[in-house]
Amino acid sequence: MLPRVFVEGIGEPGRTVAIGGEDGRHFARVLRVRPGERLVIALDDGPWLGEIVAVEQSAVAVCLRERYPISEPAAGFVVVQGMAKGDKMESILQKCTEIGAISFVVYQAERSVARIEGKVEVKLGRWRKIVREAAMQAQRDRIPDVAYAKTLPDLARLLESKGVTHSLVLDELERARGFRSALQEAPGALVRAIVIGPEGGWADAERDALHSLPGACTVTLGPRILRTETAGMAALAAALMHFGDMGG
Repeated sequence: MLPRVFVEGIGEPGRTVAIGGEDGRHFARVLRVRPGERLVIALDDGPWLGEIVAVEQSAVAVCLRERYPISEPAAGFVVVQGMAKGDKMESILQKCTEIGAISFVVYQAERSVARIEGKVEVKLGRWRKIVREAAMQAQRDRIPDVAYAKTLPDLARLLESKGVTHSLVLDELERARGFRSALQEAPGALVRAIVIGPEGGWADAERDALHSLPGACTVTLGPRILRTETAGMAALAAALMHFGDMGG
């Protein structure tokens, strides 16, 4: 497996890309790469196969050779996670990045035990670092974004800005509409949201207000009740399997 790094910009054959900072130090000092070795550079227009042409103490120069096969899912899913306590949020972000979420919104649900008022930017910085590392490990082509929504109107605006047209709200009280049938109801949707509540589930008034999200419908994953840190991963994997992105 070739090492991978994320760099901003557009690629073209023969272009030389400089990799510095933490990534440059990692390649030069930890991996101890040498000229002639190859790696994958994930640029804004997709992944490229590159060849190292120069190595300095804390930086490397890479010449782009050709495009590299894309690993991103064709069906886009935004994971909306009701704020979870402890290290659950970090685990959810890491695992759902590996599975294939295109972005995340952490929502301050009414029954969320954890509160991050006054330290939102610190938390977002930590979460984005975890997502970036998970994206590199999983050989993703893009780093999923992580945003925070304090209120439901904030959440609705964020989802609209991300192009979400259908929001699948997981709800243990839903009995009629299954997750798979909800996916089949909108086969042409390009971006969907999977919305997961916190440990205490949805508050009654909140459950009604969630229908203000783009194309919202409540769904069930089945007869078993999943923990908040399990539900999003299970739903995302099932959705990508449904659209042929997992399982070969």
